[in-house]
Amino acid sequence: MKPRIVLLSMFALLCLTVADVTATASTVYDNGPKKGNIDAWGVQGHFWISDTFTVSTGSPTINGMSIWIWNFPTDHNPAVEVTITSQPNSGTVYFDQVIQFSESNCYADGFGYSICQETGSWNNGPALPAGTYWVTLKNGSFPSGDAILWDQNSGVGCNSPGCPSQAENSSGTIPSETFTILGTSGGNNGLTPKTTSLLIFGAGFVGLVGIVRHKLG
Repeated sequence: MKPRIVLLSMFALLCLTVADVTATASTVYDNGPKKGNIDAWGVQGHFWISDTFTVSTGSPTINGMSIWIWNFPTDHNPAVEVTITSQPNSGTVYFDQVIQFSESNCYADGFGYSICQETGSWNNGPALPAGTYWVTLKNGSFPSGDAILWDQNSGVGCNSPGCPSQAENSSGTIPSETFTILGTSGGNNGLTPKTTSLLIFGAGFVGLVGIVRHKLG
């Protein structure tokens, strides 16, 4: 009877291990490092900016984005509408959601602005096959009503396939901005088993096999 209990425990451990998976975000496309001293474009009010990004392999699930912005030092963590479409701010819509961004790595530029990295993530993002898409930022807001300015880097220093990004706003073609598209790898819904879970399972399996042998012996 004791060996049966041990085997049932091993089965329960296996079930818990299989269930213990997390989505690990990685870089799908990166348009290069920030500049912070050239120019920036507004994404609040009626202003919008669309930049291209390329999915080069697989069908990653897009679930986040990192950008660099210029803002006043009293403003923090903007809310911005993010869309992913087939054309600049139009065409087939793959994703459309207002995202609350979280800031980090802020510094003063000496001209009254803070330059901040802003990162946003979301659930139920689109799984995109290889191709070129447009990501648009618009309807950005701070509670103060102040401007949100997306840092322009023109794609200088980018290494991702398809870069530098092409960019447009309501006025026409403009230089592209500083951003990184984040996502999970294609297949298995982008879920990757945790390394720690696999190690725990391996150790537990070996230990339980030893116990069973001991009991049976």
